[in-house]
Amino acid sequence: MGNPFRMCGRGLRYVRQYGPAQLYRKIKERRDRNRAEAGYEDWLAGQLAREKESAPEAGMAAEWPSFSILVPAYETPEPFLRQMIESVLGQSYKNAELCIADGSASEQVRRVAEEYREKDPRLQYKKLPENRGISENTNAALSMASGDYVGLLDHDDILLPGALFKIAEALVKAGRPDAVYTDEDKVNPGLTRHFQPHFKPDFNLEYLCSNNYICHFFAVRRELALKAGGFRSGFDGAQDHDFILRCAEAADRVLHVPEVLYSWRCHEASTAANPESKLYAYEAGKRAVQAHLERTGSAAEVLDTSNYGFYRLRYPRTDRKILIKSFENLNGQTGIKVVYYDKACNNSVTISAEHTEEGQERYMLFTCVRNAEAGAGFWEEILSCCARPEVGIACARVYDRSRRLTSDIRMAGVQDPFGVSTKGLKEGYSGYFHRVLLQQEIESPTDCFLVREELLEGLESVTVRELCEKIRRQGYRMVYDPWAVVYEGR
Repeated sequence: MGNPFRMCGRGLRYVRQYGPAQLYRKIKERRDRNRAEAGYEDWLAGQLAREKESAPEAGMAAEWPSFSILVPAYETPEPFLRQMIESVLGQSYKNAELCIADGSASEQVRRVAEEYREKDPRLQYKKLPENRGISENTNAALSMASGDYVGLLDHDDILLPGALFKIAEALVKAGRPDAVYTDEDKVNPGLTRHFQPHFKPDFNLEYLCSNNYICHFFAVRRELALKAGGFRSGFDGAQDHDFILRCAEAADRVLHVPEVLYSWRCHEASTAANPESKLYAYEAGKRAVQAHLERTGSAAEVLDTSNYGFYRLRYPRTDRKILIKSFENLNGQTGIKVVYYDKACNNSVTISAEHTEEGQERYMLFTCVRNAEAGAGFWEEILSCCARPEVGIACARVYDRSRRLTSDIRMAGVQDPFGVSTKGLKEGYSGYFHRVLLQQEIESPTDCFLVREELLEGLESVTVRELCEKIRRQGYRMVYDPWAVVYEGR
């Protein structure tokens, strides 16, 4: 448990900024999720037992990729340091080294590291002349690395048993992609309780710009890490987010291993337990996303949300002004044609061929919601999203008459045994890891989505699923924009 007085102070500050109702919803969602995850530790024990059964045979790993685990250490408490070291050197997969760069003023890290190095030469250790900050310290660890892939490990966290074997196995099966990441959880200081697992989606750049969902465990080809420029001290606190974004920009493929293989140690000073302990980190994360957008030629602006470390991207607004809130009152002058479909009849839609003629609508809005009304700023938001060249389908957040979500907001690759559908979630609630309120690429469209006219060439009568698959096969993204809100009329 955290300090109750400190928690109370955080709560009061949150109430001043966002109001008591929002704080109540935030606490309720966390409690509901904790109840849903009541069986998590038993589930994890079963996974770890399976990892032991799948340990590699002797010599098997010789032809598989090698890993260098990078650890920037600074005055690490001895019990935490020993547990971190043993979690790496004790892996069943032995084709790995542990590279510790020590910026401590004291000798406590050196003493422990040299003790382990005498027993296992796979531990590489460097005492730095001074503490250069987490980025430069990590760069020092990177300079020691010789593995095919370098992985990031905080000095007080642990790799779970079987982690490196599962990652190596997945890399080999996938043809050795440039980068890989896993699911993760949190663990208490004594390593006696695992909790709050983070079941992640497959690589999702839209979502990565909303928050650093990849975080740990992340590994990337050493050559690519060096080419990307390593870690940058200007982003200390969010140096991993900045590094991952730059690696993702250069990577041909980023692989997701949907298993919990990494544990964050959660104590009062850690960001995992106390988000306010490193507010500077969230500002650095915001700047990391902004820098990524500038490198990739996007003019979007990164904005804070009511949740630390989670961001909103606001793209340039089009010059089109639409003041009509009711879809039924739209006409040809708006440049948008509304296509209604019956959700109960296999999501069938009929697209008139006349939309391809000169001067006809540039966009088509598909919806199964009758008597729908656009929320404040809806048209500016959804049009700016759909106008992006990489986006083919822009999906709105849709509420029914009772102000509950009409769709499940879901990304590909999430394997969450404790999760529930977001369909039916009340307005004001944000869902698992706030995903209902974050921009992301999704598997299936919501009940209201906008498509650029030119992407509908050759379509006449199709299901919504067929329409979306065709557009995605052309290389376009289907993006959920939670800031474009639609309400079914009461």
